[in-house]
Amino acid sequence: MDIKEALLQEHSRSQALKIASYIGTSQARFDELMKYFFDSDWRLNQRAAYSMNFTVEKNPQLFKKHLKKAVLNLSTPKHDAVKRNTLRILENYNIPKKLLGTVVNISFEFLASPKEPIAVKYFSMGILFKEAKKEPDLFHEIKVLLDDQMPLGSPGFRNRGQKILNYINKSTNIE
Repeated sequence: MDIKEALLQEHSRSQALKIASYIGTSQARFDELMKYFFDSDWRLNQRAAYSMNFTVEKNPQLFKKHLKKAVLNLSTPKHDAVKRNTLRILENYNIPKKLLGTVVNISFEFLASPKEPIAVKYFSMGILFKEAKKEPDLFHEIKVLLDDQMPLGSPGFRNRGQKILNYINKSTNIE
């Protein structure tokens, strides 16, 4: 399979799954996919991000080599799909300490921004919640942001936000 040709052929879940299946556990094939994920063409970024997500779900070890570049790429992505899929991966990924501060700061920026799509905020919220369980001082900042955004959030945002707020209220003395 020519990965670039497959990415440009169509943008669909089934195509993204076919590409992910082709990549399987091959680091070389995954590296090729990541070349398109970081490419200057937003269309390739968007489509590669979708396949990347499915690939990493099954083979997270493939992502390790690209982790730092993917985190830094969150500051200047060409498409929202890049942010969404990178954050989705990071939410369930064991982020090394040397990148953790950057990931937390970016996640706070995304969650606070009124311009970010709901999915980006949703996954940012998940990352922050996971890290706040290890570093409870973060709960206050999360609570302030969630209290401010809950009334205007989508149903999915409010659902996740309320679960996090319930946890914060039960587990801390923050009011």
